[in-house]
Amino acid sequence: MPLERIFDERDINELLTQNAGGEHGARNAALILSGVCWGLTPLEQSLVSTESVIAPNGQLYRTWVLPSHESYNGKSRELYTEDHLVPFFQKYIDVRLKKEWGTGGHSHQALLPDKPFLLNDNGERYRINTTAKGHRSAKAMHDQLRKMIKNSGLYDATPASYRASFIKLMYESGAKWTDLKGLTGIKDKRTLEGHVRPHERELESILSKIFSRVKMPRSLE
Repeated sequence: MPLERIFDERDINELLTQNAGGEHGARNAALILSGVCWGLTPLEQSLVSTESVIAPNGQLYRTWVLPSHESYNGKSRELYTEDHLVPFFQKYIDVRLKKEWGTGGHSHQALLPDKPFLLNDNGERYRINTTAKGHRSAKAMHDQLRKMIKNSGLYDATPASYRASFIKLMYESGAKWTDLKGLTGIKDKRTLEGHVRPHERELESILSKIFSRVKMPRSLE
């Protein structure tokens, strides 16, 4: 059974609330939502550029493309920013402008378009490590996501829970396998099935209800 926790709406609100304080609250909200609403991996959160999510005229794209060089598997895919997410991301953009983090451009709300959209506590890109074989890892982003989970007391969750929650909620909301493959970049159906089948805490609830009202025959009492 999968070990990572799947966030529900209550969990997301708790993540947002417990990580909203201080000068990095808006950035933290943007990180949380980029995982659970865009379905980005930690590597993609580290790589996604400003010009991928913000149009030259300054508007957040409602439909946008994560390019191949910013994707975990080297394949581009189409993603969406729904209207209810815009205020969260705009708040983060406003903070970046105030702090002058990656600013100086003449478009994209004055943010430098080719720079990462999501920045660390120092206003810099999250570090990405590359092995001798060319494998990229996003330990710095993993650490940030894990820190926000700890702040919220969701101790059975992992950094993988953000994206896994996106996948499962999309499935439960009616997304087809082809939709899920397109949104996540995961081409193997068996891998997707591992994300959408009942998870541990859900399975316990399901099992507790199966034939829960059966009665002991009097002859066995």
